Amino acid sequence: MRRGIIYRLGALVALSAGLALAVACGGDDVSQSDYDKVKAELQDKDQANQQLQQQLAEAQKKPTTAAVKPLIAAVQVTPAPTNTPLPAGVSPSPAAPRDTPPPATYAKAGDFYVYAETLVTSTASKYNVASTIACTPSGAFQRGQRIVFRYDVVDLSTGIRLNDKDGSTVKVVLPNGDESAGRFGQRGGGQVPGAPFMWSSNWDIPLDYPLGGIDYKIVITAKDGRTMTWKPPALISERLNEDTRPRVIQ
Repeated sequence: MRRGIIYRLGALVALSAGLALAVACGGDDVSQSDYDKVKAELQDKDQANQQLQQQLAEAQKKPTTAAVKPLIAAVQVTPAPTNTPLPAGVSPSPAAPRDTPPPATYAKAGDFYVYAETLVTSTASKYNVASTIACTPSGAFQRGQRIVFRYDVVDLSTGIRLNDKDGSTVKVVLPNGDESAGRFGQRGGGQVPGAPFMWSSNWDIPLDYPLGGIDYKIVITAKDGRTMTWKPPALISERLNEDTRPRVIQ
């Protein structure tokens, strides 16, 4: 729009200059009627010029929508098709029954409560592979990359979090048999005052490790001999193309 206004302004300026030059070059040979005609045309063009200048000023005040980009890309979703109405007297088929929670859902899960997450790290693995971002939760990894397991363990009999002074040991066990002992320390390597203390373990994914989910587990052994093996709950469904386990994707 702005470019079109500028073009029209330029054309009017050139036309006005041409009319003025014609009068100036005509000298005494220009009749009064021709002079009055040219003068009227110049006044009309001048008025049109002023209107275009006003439109250009208003257009410059408005933001250029073409320069605005969305922060998050949107995806067009096709609406779900409307179900065909059933014939009169026909009842819809009952929905498939949902699974009922197994008895273990309402039983004591164990002597310990565990919270765990997996993170990428900018620290290079023994295969010299690292993430471009540090200490960020993620569930997708590549071969050769280091996974950081960060977890918190609470003794349900005492309500106290397991730590480095109570004689307990924890470790992460991987599907290929690799193990990584837990280390109790402050998040961020102690660089942030007041950061929480948690357990952490590292694992460098072998270069030949198969693609897919990682069924890791955390083995807990208390000083008094109590043990528990914890596996993170996961939703795995080929039909829904869903797998909430941490995964090796490339």
